[in-house]
Amino acid sequence: MDLWALVKDVVLTGTGVALIISQIFSATPSDALLVTGLALTVPTIAGQAKALLSGGPSGDSKGGEPGSTTPSKPSHSRSSGEPE
Repeated sequence: MDLWALVKDVVLTGTGVALIISQIFSATPSDALLVTGLALTVPTIAGQAKALLSGGPSGDSKGGEPGSTTPSKPSHSRSSGEPE
């Protein structure tokens, strides 16, 4: 794990969540601190959303492609002229 990912996931997100929680329970919440807390959590949320939408943390899109599933065998249908 590289240093930026560690800083982004732990320090920035943790500080952002702490700011948000402190403003939720504050008698006089500050809009500026609430927005700052939200802004600090955006890089991690964006990274997680990108990983989910691309199909995994490695960026593989195998799970999200409609053509990646194995086609099922077609069922045999009888025509009206065949005996049952």
